[in-house]
Amino acid sequence: MRAACLGLLLLLAAGCSSDRRFPIEGQALAVDPTRQEITLKHGDIKGFMPGMTMPFRVTDARAVTATKPGDLIRATLVVSDSSGRLEDVVVVGNAPLAASEAEAPRVGMLGVGDMAPDAVLLDQDGRTRRLSEWRGKTVAVTFVYTRCPFPDFCPLMDRNFAAVQRALTSNASLAGRVQLLSVSFDPEHDTPKVLRQHAQRVGSDSKLWTWLTGERDVVEKFALAFGVSTMRDDKPPREIVHNLRTAVVDRSGRISSILTGNDWTPETLLDNLRDADGR
Repeated sequence: MRAACLGLLLLLAAGCSSDRRFPIEGQALAVDPTRQEITLKHGDIKGFMPGMTMPFRVTDARAVTATKPGDLIRATLVVSDSSGRLEDVVVVGNAPLAASEAEAPRVGMLGVGDMAPDAVLLDQDGRTRRLSEWRGKTVAVTFVYTRCPFPDFCPLMDRNFAAVQRALTSNASLAGRVQLLSVSFDPEHDTPKVLRQHAQRVGSDSKLWTWLTGERDVVEKFALAFGVSTMRDDKPPREIVHNLRTAVVDRSGRISSILTGNDWTPETLLDNLRDADGR
């Protein structure tokens, strides 16, 4: 079972023209009424994804408030061009949570003030890298994949980082203290060679902006710690449903701020980088 943690919003990164509906059954491990989410440990979803634990947005707020950790539920997973959500949630029973399951949602996603996780990753040149290598710099890290077809999702993260890179280039003092990291959660396609070619297309300067990938389980665990959830179909066209989270990590390695979704601007990220850097 691959654990997943809380995310605000599931975004489909390769779509179909209409909603698809899948029956889903599992046990609620955590309930978040403010985000209208249920973290569900579910079984295999035939034709879409293997069993795992991850958060799901729930259409009916009343279904969220009526659900508590340990409840066994049946629902319909609806996957559309822009979202994945649960509908028709029905509680059919309750069972004790294992100690590890009860703790997982609480400790899974890190927040502001927490130490950022470390992981063994590969950069666009095939070199082994760790986040801790940039300790002493202020780091902005976002999660994307190069095949994302929607201009306002992963490509927007690329454009925002490119704009921040340009601003850093004009500020030599800040540029020397900041590093941009884009991490792909599609390692099967996004090899170092592919990332290197993509970096060239978006105008990435390797001195300021590094592209990373790695073993799938490692990348997923690393992303999940920042609140990035993924659902993927391993059959063609290999769809990936994901949310967007961009974090700023200060020079000591602690998470300084987290930008959710795609409605933030390069200026917002620059302000957060300056705040984290103390300038």
